[in-house]
Amino acid sequence: MGTKTFERLRESALDVEPLVCARCGFCTFVCPAYNDTLWDSQSPRGKLYQLRELILKNQPIPEDFAERIFKCTLCGACQEICQTKIPLLTFWQKVRQEINDAGLWPKVVHLLDESIQSSKNIMDLDQEDRMLWTDMVDDIVEDRIDKPAKVAYFAGCNISFKGTLAPIGENTIKVFDHLGIDFTILGEEEYCCGNPYFVGGEWDKAKELAIHHLNKLKDLGVKTVVFNCPGCHRAFNEEYPHMLGKESVAGIEFLPFSQFIAWMLREGKLKFTKEYNEVIAWHDPCELGRHQNIYDEAREVLNAIPGLVLREMKHSRNKADCCGGGGLLKGTNPLMSVRISGRRIEATEKTGATILASECPSCMMSFMDGIENTGKKIKFKDLSQIVVEALGL
Repeated sequence: MGTKTFERLRESALDVEPLVCARCGFCTFVCPAYNDTLWDSQSPRGKLYQLRELILKNQPIPEDFAERIFKCTLCGACQEICQTKIPLLTFWQKVRQEINDAGLWPKVVHLLDESIQSSKNIMDLDQEDRMLWTDMVDDIVEDRIDKPAKVAYFAGCNISFKGTLAPIGENTIKVFDHLGIDFTILGEEEYCCGNPYFVGGEWDKAKELAIHHLNKLKDLGVKTVVFNCPGCHRAFNEEYPHMLGKESVAGIEFLPFSQFIAWMLREGKLKFTKEYNEVIAWHDPCELGRHQNIYDEAREVLNAIPGLVLREMKHSRNKADCCGGGGLLKGTNPLMSVRISGRRIEATEKTGATILASECPSCMMSFMDGIENTGKKIKFKDLSQIVVEALGL
């Protein structure tokens, strides 16, 4: 049993949010965690009701409640549909911060924290190995590490250290090279972006990472940073300026891969001419879509590829179902995560598409697990892979 109550929520006036909840239940039916368990105590409405009782009675945070708060992908579907406009994404982060204060973080989150503090990455691996993902494009990047340039590529921990995800970074570098872009990579000076802290409710430690990265980018004269990871992009684009002030990121733009490619298409610097005869269903990553309202550019890119047929899923854009990989759920409850991804795989089949595509390393990991778990024949491809194949690189 935790000994602390919800002190931070009271200080920030967020303790009124559970009282605002109309208990209408709309959030229940869009919540991937609820749809996995069918327990109302696991739904946003159920958790808000429990919070209301704990706050009103000034009771300590129970361990089982802390566990339920982390059975959540932070996908934002509850906030999107909330009839009383509760800022639930921020609210759940604040609740997780309270849970951390009470010493009730899940063990895996503590391990992530220890890894980042000791090695600057979520894998607890040597930073000297952070550039291993570039082995297949070493001839392109060997002279670009820590080099002044206006464009930077930020790979993130997953692409850097998980071999199955390395091709995502390789694809982006191939596109940079194809376009003749002068770019830089931070190399060993690229640390974890801080997203695990943001979704875990620990801003103080994330602040150190943010300051390091922004200082480094400014030292190198960077004006544009390109990301394949929506979590990294959201950290830089949303959390850093919110935490450090908008002036901290003045003069630097942060672009997900889809926005960068769409920009190149509009500028006439990139053109697809090769036939790409595939039927593709597009999955909107939560941290790009609902979190940042970025939907159109990926579709613009796919629709520019000759022969490609784009199919929309039943639940897409701001109503898209989650892949199951967000909010640290893949670490805290991997079985729930894979069941959630499996439901998205089954929904993809109904579109008649042969390929499920997205632009997110976490989505890729989740869907690969979901495909294996369901035994479905559909393939997954990251947007970077489709672009490289369509360009014939």
